Amino acid sequence: MSRFSGGIFPRLIALFPLLFSFYLFRGTFFGVPVTLPELVLGGLALLFIFQGYEWRLRDWKLWPVILFLAAAVIGVVVVFVGTDSVVPSMMDGTEFPARIKALGILKGWVLAPLLFFVMARMVFRDKPSMISWALRALLLSGACLSLLALGQVITGDYLTPDLRASGPFESANYLALYLGPLVVYGGMAFLRQAGAKRIFLGIGFVLCAAALFFTKSYAAWVAVFAGFSLALLLWMRRRNRKWFWLTFASLFILGAGLVLSQLGTDKFAQFLEFSERSSSSVRIQIYEISATLLKEHPVLGIGLGQFEQQYQEVAVSALGRGPFEWNMLHPHNIFLAFWLNMGLLGLVSFIWLCGKAFLWLTEEDSKERHLAALMLVVIVVHGFFDTPYFKNDLAFQFWLLMAMLL
Repeated sequence: MSRFSGGIFPRLIALFPLLFSFYLFRGTFFGVPVTLPELVLGGLALLFIFQGYEWRLRDWKLWPVILFLAAAVIGVVVVFVGTDSVVPSMMDGTEFPARIKALGILKGWVLAPLLFFVMARMVFRDKPSMISWALRALLLSGACLSLLALGQVITGDYLTPDLRASGPFESANYLALYLGPLVVYGGMAFLRQAGAKRIFLGIGFVLCAAALFFTKSYAAWVAVFAGFSLALLLWMRRRNRKWFWLTFASLFILGAGLVLSQLGTDKFAQFLEFSERSSSSVRIQIYEISATLLKEHPVLGIGLGQFEQQYQEVAVSALGRGPFEWNMLHPHNIFLAFWLNMGLLGLVSFIWLCGKAFLWLTEEDSKERHLAALMLVVIVVHGFFDTPYFKNDLAFQFWLLMAMLL
């Protein structure tokens, strides 16, 4: 009988994804800034220890996870060695607390999600039925965020200046990054279930898909389209070669239809604008500046959370003129983000983790893990155009999937 075969602890772990987006509720605990999910996670960790489960390291063999943690710690060391005790300043004269920012990211985006990963992985290995619980809890959290976003669409009361649905977040891209994997999960799980569960999955899928549409995030649309395409192509290829090519052609036509539906819109016109300020021209400049930073720091990167300040510092020298956008939190590419924040070790560990997880795409004996791998595909594809992971809820989402797939 497994340690987690009974009791409430497995269900608490499986339901924890409901709190991922509650990181917006913040406070302090003995002077240390904390979020609501971190406080709850601390309580779960105490319960975990109280249950006396033995962590047998020899059963894990998760070297990419260890490498990931080591890279994050090195990213903090880089900041402490590279900056003195004087707080560096931004262009507008405001202080940039480099060391505090690095430590905060280590706590909120690395240590806390990894702690959840450890407990969730043990629960999922001992009680695999909890995987479906966790995925449905994640979908429910996305559906709640989607209701907020759709409320903005109905009332016209947006948080964003560009009138894009964002839910409780300050950027529509933040919502799109979170919802993309859930749309693929909800849609594919809906096709595989029956009864009341199918109704829940269908409602969750519709809400998340509708909210994702109103985020107007082309990158998220491409990522979701890639996830569904891969799912359908894998399914068809195993059954009939003729249907494989027919499905491929149908997906191509559907993709072309999505592009055509955007022709003539202001956003699409701006998307194709490269000579003036637009999402495309800004991204190109970000990549040029990121390349300059990598040339200067090719092995260790610039340290955790330092892109915002370093971007402003080298922008003019990298471009030969001022950038279209001076304030930039991330390099808008997940591979550049890991390389810059955590060095080559961080980039290698991320690719290694994803490579091991993607092996589930070839398996047919576990529907939930197959779906989790497809969700990871959405994250990686979206990562070519934006920066998944580097945010509290996105980091938890990533390590939840890793707990299922490693």
